[in-house]
Order: sequence, then structure tokens, then C-alpha cells
Amino acid sequence: MRVPRIGIVGLGSIAQKAYLPVLSRAEEWTLVGAYTPNEVKRLAVCAQHRITPYTSIGRLAEDCDAMFVHSSTASHYEIVAELLRRGIDVYVDKPLAATLEQAETLAELSEKLGRTLMVGFNRRFAPRYEALASEAAQASWIRIEKHRAGKVKPVPYLDTLLDDYIHVIDLVRHFSRASGDGLRWTGRVHINSQGHLLDVHHLFAPAAGKGPSIFAAMHRHAGIDMELAERIGPVSTHRVRNLTELTVEENGASRIESAGSWTSVAKIRGFEDAVLHFIGCITHGGRPLTDGREACETQALVHALAAEAVIADEE
Repeated sequence: MRVPRIGIVGLGSIAQKAYLPVLSRAEEWTLVGAYTPNEVKRLAVCAQHRITPYTSIGRLAEDCDAMFVHSSTASHYEIVAELLRRGIDVYVDKPLAATLEQAETLAELSEKLGRTLMVGFNRRFAPRYEALASEAAQASWIRIEKHRAGKVKPVPYLDTLLDDYIHVIDLVRHFSRASGDGLRWTGRVHINSQGHLLDVHHLFAPAAGKGPSIFAAMHRHAGIDMELAERIGPVSTHRVRNLTELTVEENGASRIESAGSWTSVAKIRGFEDAVLHFIGCITHGGRPLTDGREACETQALVHALAAEAVIADEE
């Protein structure tokens, strides 16, 4: 197969910080160019990375085999559907679409047209989390948390769940190797009187009774930006903080392993391996780990959890 030609739609902070540093290397692909409606940004970013600025998605699609979509969530459905119909393979940021119905339609469309569709749940590809997931089935229990220092976003709580807590829920599913239907849970989604997310926590257990319980949580005003994933038992504890630092406690002793000083943020946070996984799928064939169907499973579970939201001061 010829070297795939790659294009980018959307040049926001995630595209610039996480994806362009990887895609610009063009190791087994060609980075053709990019499009964003903001002309000033489009010209500046494309000049910085020495790629061609395109004036429309359609013009860019004509020169590409695959596209990375980093536009707003509200625009995902229209853009991804157009690209799939044009015969373009697509990698798109999470969530797949603004509504579950739209997400399911896109998943079905990709299958009908025989195009590859991957959703950017990058944490599944973070090396520290991959190591935890590889032995998750043997754990007694697992804890996954993602907190913000002081970011109670003034948006509907579902938006925050789909933007941020969805990472936690996708890791729950990944670590448990379960679909949403394969899990039972208890917990609470706390919102304020304006409908903004304050905090959320859940305890998940496999519906079949086999496998570890998983505690998931997020606080939007925790005083610190912090991520934590912890696998406990049966004879040791492995704890990953902020995707970089691994603490292993075993036989009464503790050791700490930090990421190498030359390891890139894109590698640490899973973006690099996610990109390589997608390009490998479109080059050599294969189903992405986070394809459209898998993304719909995670999004459906988030919607189910959101339905139980309560106002914190009215419990």
C-alpha cells in the first residue's frame, strides 16, 4: 500500500500540542496540510510546521487518504460523516459526537462504507496505563481519579462529563474489559443549582461477579490538577500519578520510577501511540482499539451515569 496522505481539520491547542508534534515527523505517512476556519491561525500554524494551508475541508479531503479531526464536538457529526462518505478514514477527538444518536450513526456509517473510524481515547495508549491494564484482571480492586484545581466549568454538567469524566469511564471499561452492560455501579453525580458539575464518583463491579471492583472519581475544585490510577493486590500495589510517576509497593518496600527526561509529553500521555495505532490500522488493516462502536459503548455509559445527577445542596 502507498504511504497514506494525512490531513488535519482543526488547529486548537490539542492539535498543536499533542498531535502536530507527532504527525509532523511523517515517518510512515505524508502530512499534506491542514484546515481551520480561522485564517490567521491556519497560515501561522501551517507555516510553522511547513505544511500546506487549505481553504476548505473539501479541498483538503481531495488530497488525503485519512484525516485527524480536532474541531469542536458540535461539529464532529457533520465533518466526520462528510469525510467518511468521501472515502476518507477518520481519527476524531472524543467524544465521537455531541449526542449518542449521532455517535451511533457515525459508527454505523463507517462500517457500511468500510472506512476506518477511531476515537481519540489517548489514555488507553499511555505506557503507564497500558502496563496497569495488562494485569488489571488479577487486581483486588482499582482506583481511577482525575481532578481539577478549580474548574467548575459554567456549562451543562453533561458537557463536562463528556469532555473530561469520559476519560475516566473509558479507562474503567478498558481496565475491566467490559461493555457498559457488563458493569453494575453505584455512585453520584453532584451538580450545583446552575447545572454545573461539581464532583462525581462511582464504584463499578462486573455484572458477572468476576473481576476487580473499580472506583472512579472526579472533583472539579480539588485544589490541584491531578490524575491517579492505582491497582491494588493481590501481593503489590502499583500507583501511577499524572501518567508519569509509577510507585510500586511490595514486601514492605516502595520504589518510584519516573518517566525519562527525554520522553515527550505526547508519548507519556498516549497521543503518540494512538496516532501510530491508527496509521497502522489504515496501512496494514485491522480494527482500532477505540473504534466507533467502542466509543459508543463508553459514551452510552456516561449518558447513563449522567441521568442520576443531583443538586449537591438538596440531597
